[in-house]
Amino acid sequence: MSRKGFTLIELLVVIAIIAILAAILFPVFARAREKARQTSCLSNIKQLSLGALQYAQDYDEMILPANTRPVTGGTLIWSGIIMPYVGNEQVFACPSSANHVFTAYADGNRGYMSIGYNWAFNLDLGVKSMASIQYPTQLVCFGDTNSGPTADGYRGYEFSMASRNCGANEALLARHNGGANLGFADGHAKWMAESSINARQGITLWGPPW
Repeated sequence: MSRKGFTLIELLVVIAIIAILAAILFPVFARAREKARQTSCLSNIKQLSLGALQYAQDYDEMILPANTRPVTGGTLIWSGIIMPYVGNEQVFACPSSANHVFTAYADGNRGYMSIGYNWAFNLDLGVKSMASIQYPTQLVCFGDTNSGPTADGYRGYEFSMASRNCGANEALLARHNGGANLGFADGHAKWMAESSINARQGITLWGPPW
């Protein structure tokens, strides 16, 4: 009576095929998962951009400041200022950031914010009006940022791209499939490749001309 079964060679061949398929499919699944996070982050930045426009409508067309100093003390940063217009702390987080911490004040947690605001709108640089923006479709207001402890130089709550490229501690971060999500002064948001951001292709990242 003959017995049916797999030989050792056949088992090894099946294992090898499974390993090859896994090597092919796992990166595809990882990219698909990151694409979903990218889409969620883009939606968050879109909401923040629209919230900034609503703030401007309520404050005589003045641009949302990067920070302010309320009479109650401390330094209130843009996230605390815009909170009434978005109403949810999750909107301030990039899903691809593992260490995001929301903060409304310039305390020790501000470095852990994963979506930042353009530091060109710092209160110390002067409050600006929406009318002063000549190219609202090009002016970047929000974007993915590097997050981490402020003691190590991280400034996740803001980005300063005057002379920086993506990846620096106080700059934008291309964490989504080789690019970053950006929110613009006119309220629209889009993903841009790191190379295009660093080449300043059709975008304004810091200061006049707006």
